[in-house]
Order: sequence, then C-alpha cells, then structure tokens
Amino acid sequence: MTWWFKARRGHLLLPLALLVFGAGLYAVQGTTVLLPSLVGSPRVALSLFVPVPLLAFLMAVLESRLPAAEVSGVRSMTRLDNGLVATVMAAAVLCSVLIASVQGSATAGGRNAVFLTGLMLLGRAWAGQTAVMVPVGWLLTVVLVGFRGNVPHLWTVIALPADNPYAAAASLAVFAIGLAAQIRSSRKTA
Repeated sequence: MTWWFKARRGHLLLPLALLVFGAGLYAVQGTTVLLPSLVGSPRVALSLFVPVPLLAFLMAVLESRLPAAEVSGVRSMTRLDNGLVATVMAAAVLCSVLIASVQGSATAGGRNAVFLTGLMLLGRAWAGQTAVMVPVGWLLTVVLVGFRGNVPHLWTVIALPADNPYAAAASLAVFAIGLAAQIRSSRKTA
C-alpha cells in the first residue's frame, strides 16, 4: 500500500493540496465579489472557487497510475482509490471546520469540496482526466444563471448557506454516486 501511495505521488501532492485549500479558505472567507451574470450581478462568495486546486491535485493523484501493474495486481485499486478520495474529503471538511472556528464564521468550503469532487468523479467515469473541468463548468453555470438577485437557486448547492441541510444532503449524495461511478471506471486507463 505504501508503494501504491508513493506511485500515485500522494505523499507529495495531497499535503500540498490541503495546504493550498486551507490557505485559500482562510484568505477569502467571508469575501464576496460582484460578478457579471446572465441574470443580474450577484454577490458571489470567493470561497466557492477555493476547492478547484484541491480537485486538480486529487485528479493528478488519481490519474498517476501504473495501468499494467494495477490491472494485473491482486489488491483492489478501486477500494484504495475510494479510500484515498474519502480521506482527502474528510481532511478538507476538517480543515474547513477548523478555519471556521478560528475565524468565528460558518464556512461551506468542505461541503462544496465534497459536492464538486462527486461531480468530478462522475465526469471521470466517462471523460477521464479531463473531468477535472466538470466542477469548473458547474461553478461557471452557478455564477452565470444560479442566482435570482442575490439569492441562489436551490439547484446550485454550492452557493447555498453553510447551514443548509439540503445542500449537505445533496453534497453527500453526489459524492456517494461519484464514488460508485469510480468503482465502475477505476481500472480503465485514461
């Protein structure tokens, strides 16, 4: 398992990814910007965009595979990949909670990372490595048509307040579906 983790470059990329994620959340927590939109000019929290580097690092780790060794191996790489993704998301949620407690404000950074990771894993099942752009597309869609004035639509999930139970449930559901899709596509080469 140690060799698998080092072959995936997890020991280098994942701590860096979580550091970038935490620093980004800390820097922009509570900051909103006025962005152009097709339906007005909503005030959008900058923290919506913080999970993107984390997702890019995670995709790099998942795609740095050794296909011949993995296909012929005895251990299930799918379980290891899913465990890795779940562990990284748990660390992101913990990081988000710690930053919220330090700054004294609610943050949805961890929840948004979980949702966007689920979308990325769903996209990875059919698009491979380029699926890292699926969450970026979702973010652009949310900014362009996801608000009515300054109120986010329910379908946006990531733009909803941090304490919204629907957003938490939707994030977990999309993440679970993404993990299930990864089980189906994990041994395919990108």
